[in-house]
Amino acid sequence: MMSRMAIQAIHAVTYFLVLNVFFVSSDLSDIQLSESFGGPHGDDFSDENDVSAGQIIGSITLHVGERCHGLELQVTAPVAQTFTHGGPGGDLNTLTLNAGEYITSMEAQWDKHDGHTRIFYLNFGTNTGKSVSGGSMTDSKSTVTAPEGFQLGGFFGRQGDELDLLGAIWTRIEAVTPAPVVDLPGTVAPADVQDPATKPPGSTTVTKRATQLSGSFGGPHGDQFSDLSSVKSGQKVKSLTLHVGDRCHGLELQIAEPVAKSFAHGGEGGNYKTLTLREGEYITSMEAHWGKKDDHTRIFYLSFETNFGIKVSGGTKTDTMSIVSAPEGYQLGGFFGRDGDEIDLIGVVWSSIEVVDEVPVSALSADEDIQLSDVFGGPHGIAFSDINSIKLSQTVSTITLRTGDRCHGISLGISSPKDAMFSHGGNGGEEHTLTLAPGEYITSMEAHWGKKNDHTRIFHLNFTTNAGHSISGGGTTDDKMVVTAPEGFQLSGFHGRSESEIDQLGVIWTRIGAKDLELTDMPVGGNDTTGISIRNWVGPNVASPSDTACYRKSVGFGSGSVCPLGYGNDGDDCLAECPLSYPVRCYAECIPQNDDCALEIMTKIGSVVVVAFNLATANVFGEMLALAKATTQAIKCAANIVSVKTKYAKIVLATVEGIVKQAITNGDKILSSGENALNLLTGSGVINSSSTTVDELQGLIDKNSSCGWELKRLTDRVVYTVNDVRNNTPDAAVNDIRVTVYSSTIVLNDIPRVTNNCMGELLASKTMSAAYETRDLLRKTFGVIVDQLIEKASTDMGASVAEDEYMLEISNMGLVALSAVDPTGIAYMASQFVQPICGPTAYLGEIDDGTLYDALSLTTVDEAFEGSYGSWTKVGDGVVRLIFKSTDTEDVTVVVHSGGNDNAKVDVGAGETVIWESTISELHDKNMYLDRWRPGLFGLPGSGGGSLLLWIPRASEGGHITMYVRINVS
Repeated sequence: MMSRMAIQAIHAVTYFLVLNVFFVSSDLSDIQLSESFGGPHGDDFSDENDVSAGQIIGSITLHVGERCHGLELQVTAPVAQTFTHGGPGGDLNTLTLNAGEYITSMEAQWDKHDGHTRIFYLNFGTNTGKSVSGGSMTDSKSTVTAPEGFQLGGFFGRQGDELDLLGAIWTRIEAVTPAPVVDLPGTVAPADVQDPATKPPGSTTVTKRATQLSGSFGGPHGDQFSDLSSVKSGQKVKSLTLHVGDRCHGLELQIAEPVAKSFAHGGEGGNYKTLTLREGEYITSMEAHWGKKDDHTRIFYLSFETNFGIKVSGGTKTDTMSIVSAPEGYQLGGFFGRDGDEIDLIGVVWSSIEVVDEVPVSALSADEDIQLSDVFGGPHGIAFSDINSIKLSQTVSTITLRTGDRCHGISLGISSPKDAMFSHGGNGGEEHTLTLAPGEYITSMEAHWGKKNDHTRIFHLNFTTNAGHSISGGGTTDDKMVVTAPEGFQLSGFHGRSESEIDQLGVIWTRIGAKDLELTDMPVGGNDTTGISIRNWVGPNVASPSDTACYRKSVGFGSGSVCPLGYGNDGDDCLAECPLSYPVRCYAECIPQNDDCALEIMTKIGSVVVVAFNLATANVFGEMLALAKATTQAIKCAANIVSVKTKYAKIVLATVEGIVKQAITNGDKILSSGENALNLLTGSGVINSSSTTVDELQGLIDKNSSCGWELKRLTDRVVYTVNDVRNNTPDAAVNDIRVTVYSSTIVLNDIPRVTNNCMGELLASKTMSAAYETRDLLRKTFGVIVDQLIEKASTDMGASVAEDEYMLEISNMGLVALSAVDPTGIAYMASQFVQPICGPTAYLGEIDDGTLYDALSLTTVDEAFEGSYGSWTKVGDGVVRLIFKSTDTEDVTVVVHSGGNDNAKVDVGAGETVIWESTISELHDKNMYLDRWRPGLFGLPGSGGGSLLLWIPRASEGGHITMYVRINVS
């Protein structure tokens, strides 16, 4: 068998040969186009299809006056022809070329005339130093020169009776005959010598998508726009025009095929710069620079480049910039972002160069397997919904009504997949129950409502099954309505409002035979690692706060004022975006869901004011003396509490610390036998030894459990990856290393994947909540390891995770205890400022398909958004679609926050349905937080009443979110 070294040598030679053939035949194509200058008026023209390499130019003539009316270019060989553009007005200035003389530069100057941008002045220079020019000079000007070995061969632009826009077509001076391409034998490595480390796990079929979205750059101001729904695969882009001055005012993308159309965004100010594409040319990269203007983040500079190396750019460069390139086989096909009279935020819609027959992305369950009826009744009581408790595969076994003159309560009994009871309202009235037979389900509800003590209540209910059975109760009224299940659906739960009686009621219908996506269902393609593979969902513990607030972690800028993933530019440095556990931004702090920033500030200010007041009253020592007995008793009590708590906390610390250290560093040894694993746990004081426990552990190991081995392997790779970045860029600053590592594959994919698969094994012996908690602890530990390696090139393997949390807890506990005996309030004041430092939510990875409640940790607090639901898919069109459905009696404004920043405000009228859309690209790797402003006392708007929170993940395959946002009276 051929040696690996020999194969690599053949590869190198082959690559060199192919590279040379490529450069001879295709590098620096025979025809290139310059940038174009002027405005978007007049008719298009181009000599591109008529020019050729090796042609000889005889002369160039300008028709000029105060502006450039027209021009003529005479070609003498290989075919005599004349390219004429514009009008015949003005004086004629002609330059005749000698043998071996070529036009190699063009200077253009442009300005406004009668509201249209026109070419005012032109100057052409040759390789021998001669020139011809004419027209009036302006402040807007630019010069383009021919690439090495090229000359002016023709023009493209826009014209009428004058020249409105002009660009040069450069042609190769010498015609080149491409060398024949020779197939070289033996240049492909045989399959049996491929490096196993480079082989992808399993066999994967990749389906190409019609469009993909780039990242987005800029700020959260302006109105949202997106060309995504109009961009098609296989489309041909005709031209791109930038409207630029000191900043980017606007842009326009013209599509020629399959349907002529134009995507225009921003304003019309500034100068116009146009890039016209020729056959086979595509825009393949965008460079964007952004900065602050009047406290708004704006796009200051844009540059676009084609696959032929032609660029169009404009604006003012800033220190904050980024470049995005098209995936292989894609081109720029449109844009998305935010705009007003300028461009505030911009991202690229990449479209497939070839036509792609893509299957439309459908929502997982939100609009296929679940439907909600209207609600009937009044706006009183407390909002409720069974939406997040329902299982699509559940079996309804009973329905119970508690009725008298009105409906006091209702209960729905579930027999599978596990016993459950959905109960709403009070316990009054007489109880009636209908038991359903196997295969029987409820298909209709009749509701009657009326007034009681000025409150609208449900008076009468009647439910009917597919078998013709029914149950009813309460007094009938004139206001009534019957709702029936859509074809193939059944009643599975309720939504509405209730307290001691039912005030409002609607039905949740689910599709018969629909299946739930469970955590333990194997995702398509698995998680590509050894061990039990489960769905990677956000989980319930990530959003659990441990304090009343946290301080946002700050780090320095990387080069070009770039912040690492999860951090935002705060002007002086990079501040962490508010994490899921503290999603509400409060200046330099983040606070838990539904908390109020003003109240948080007042609590801290209040503690300082109390101290000032107490100190100002003097006689502190007299008060202490007067309370000597109470003080002594309180101190003793506090001391006992603290010591007991401290003792307990130390045990917990030692246990957690020991298990985490051992699991990460010696996982393979621990899981080599049941006895070793048992020794670890009994030595840590977690469990007591028993033969049953030994058998269970040995059974886990007999299943080829490998969590410990994977964790050890991952730790080695983390250390190697971070140190490799350091070694490859030895002079790089710590902040630059952080930017690079935070966006690396090991952080974005590997750590989330391995820790999630460990959770799959933990589920065999732990509750789901405990398994999630352990997974999140492992991710937090790896986060500390990564940060320590970045900052110090060494790590304590995460021991500081538990220790830091322990020290915070003890510090706060001690201060609170001391505050009981401190009349100055200083100890209490200090306790208000002792709180954790929070970084961004990280190491979640790409999230597998699921409901928003399961997959993205959708959480509502209080009533405002109770009953909201939806779905997430990894593969999709990159759209976030929120469908606001109001049952409120007032018009409200919903505020959409992203990572703690205001992103949008959506007005929703009483009883209306409003759709709002954004993109995964703009919102990913941040929490989405909704609150709403509603008229309150004296008609003044307030944001109380409830909130909604979920995670927006990254998605390499587009992703899609559909969320039905319920807006309730609260």
